[in-house]
Amino acid sequence: MLLNGYIAALLLLCSTVSATWTAYKEYISTLPKHLSKRPSPRPESSFNPNEPWKPLPPSPPRHKTCYVKSHDDLKTDDSKYILNALHECNNGGHVVFPQGTTYVVGTALDLQFLKHIDIDIQAYIQFTNDTTYWQSHAFNQTFQNATTFFQLGGTDVNIYGGGMLDGNGQVWYDLYAEDIYILRPILVGVIGLHGGSISNLRWRYSPQWYSLTATSTDVVFSGIDVSGYSQSENEAKNTDGWDTYRSSNIVIQDSVINNGDDCVSFKPNSTEILVQNLQCNGSHGISVGSLGQYVGETDIVENVLVQNITMSNASDMARIKVWPGSAAALSGDLQGGGGTGRVSNIIYTDMTISNVDYAVEVTQCYGQKNFTLCNEYPSKLSIEGVKISGLKGSTSAKYEPMKILTILLKSPNTRESVSPSANPAAAYSFCAPIAMIQSTAIKDQLNALHKHIIAAATKSPEKKQRTMATMLTAVAQMGRSSERDGPDDAMVVLVRFLFGGGSRNVL
Repeated sequence: MLLNGYIAALLLLCSTVSATWTAYKEYISTLPKHLSKRPSPRPESSFNPNEPWKPLPPSPPRHKTCYVKSHDDLKTDDSKYILNALHECNNGGHVVFPQGTTYVVGTALDLQFLKHIDIDIQAYIQFTNDTTYWQSHAFNQTFQNATTFFQLGGTDVNIYGGGMLDGNGQVWYDLYAEDIYILRPILVGVIGLHGGSISNLRWRYSPQWYSLTATSTDVVFSGIDVSGYSQSENEAKNTDGWDTYRSSNIVIQDSVINNGDDCVSFKPNSTEILVQNLQCNGSHGISVGSLGQYVGETDIVENVLVQNITMSNASDMARIKVWPGSAAALSGDLQGGGGTGRVSNIIYTDMTISNVDYAVEVTQCYGQKNFTLCNEYPSKLSIEGVKISGLKGSTSAKYEPMKILTILLKSPNTRESVSPSANPAAAYSFCAPIAMIQSTAIKDQLNALHKHIIAAATKSPEKKQRTMATMLTAVAQMGRSSERDGPDDAMVVLVRFLFGGGSRNVL
């Protein structure tokens, strides 16, 4: 069976078919000498150092086994075989994609009917590169024009097995370089799943985000290996590892991610999210947002715990991105602004960074390069209760140490503004937008903070290394002063930290 698949792959390589065979080569190179045809045991769920925000529902044993047939030729659509096995073993069964077998998916699969089923993927599954078909038939998930190859939903579904899902992304990376308005499918669509787990799998070469978890609850991702870069001059863009949307009590843990966008992103109405024990490389950090993109919608992200993260060769570590109060455009295919909502109780702790441009970035001017407009039409979302601790390591040399700190304060009842005196010659400077504040106490704290940073920037490296903790403490104090002064007084809505200098430690 494996030999037939390998011969088919060689034949296709010599034909006009364009596919990402790097993933298939990786898959066969990691197979054992003697292939197993037995079902895999379901991995035990364990959580360390943190338990999920809420207890997870039980998942009873399965009592029936179904093996998925395959053409095993790496060209014929096996979708009917897959659907037949899933229907046969639904409600209490164990579906096996045998080790060493290959499957091709060329049909959009609606799998929201699943109940009490284990899906044991030991095989290699590749999605076809028929971009015309997928743009017309992939499932539209509405938010940011997201589409998915399939939508996995239902109740009590566990997926595992050590196999590989290959999104065949290269053709999409090249096509997106020609037309930014194409709809690129997401590799793993978890849509409306209530109770379940996805573990011990390899995700390769997704056309866009690697996964979207939407309108789901009580789902655990564990032991996922994510990787896939473009093999041409056209970059693999928007390849987030995980995006959560309108979902709660989600766990993402014990995984390795090599990608080119957010390692994890908490989209609107993500609550009770636990992220722990991740190794992220090449990403845009672990991000709250973007939020406030759509007028008339309320976006809430709260109760998020991120712990024990290693972030390397990335643009950010901890990131919060919120759209301003008026229309803005990050790119031709990503525009928005004017939505409402809040960000609250977000905890980042125990993080190690290496060659990361921004250790911490918080902005409510996402997509808006004109800070004057952002100042005039500030975001309608609030940010509160953000705690950052245990951050260590070194930033990249892309920027000078402590070159930029931007603090925007707003009050709905005043247009009063204060601009601390900038010192362009110093390693630190304030930059637009300026502070608009009402509270005298916050004005004093802001000016004191400004003087402290200027002083630290002209002294020893040890002073510089301690500056971030001082800034975070000062901003937290400003927030507490705002609460004491009342809801109509100033509130911190943007804090942007930039630490560079390569060898300099963050803390």
